[in-house]
Amino acid sequence: MNARVVALVALATAVTLTSVAAAGPNAAKQRVAINMEFCSPGKSQETFVLTPLLAGPLKRDSGTISHNFLSITPRDVMRDGQKVTIYDGGVATLTGKRGTLTIRERTEWVHLERDGNGDGENDTIAIGTWKVVRGTGQYAGIAGKGRNGHVGLGCPWYARYEGVLIAR
Repeated sequence: MNARVVALVALATAVTLTSVAAAGPNAAKQRVAINMEFCSPGKSQETFVLTPLLAGPLKRDSGTISHNFLSITPRDVMRDGQKVTIYDGGVATLTGKRGTLTIRERTEWVHLERDGNGDGENDTIAIGTWKVVRGTGQYAGIAGKGRNGHVGLGCPWYARYEGVLIAR
């Protein structure tokens, strides 16, 4: 009977320790949204606002963006008769009040002819993925990734990035 009690206590202890260990990494995950404005009427700089969507170590931040998005050589593919332009390897550095966050992204753009008359006046939309490359300040040691959506690619051009960041 004593052996059963000792085995049961050992099993309960092992389950508790495993649960606590498994909860550690999950507690460091934080869902965030990053809104970006690359060219907005009346604004001279490209800006971002990072907003935590769940509680965690990161606080709301805002600042400016530097990027190489427009210098990436795109490639075109056809998907079910629609041309898709892929930009892979774009890097953006967000410099905020709380540090810098550098991300790399891949986006797929489709062009929408505004009035269908072929005059070249197009709007564009894109979806893609992004991942953290490095960070300083509150972003030091952060890893993570997510998805993004863009509208514009000209002036105005807006983007929203959502994902999960993990404090290592």
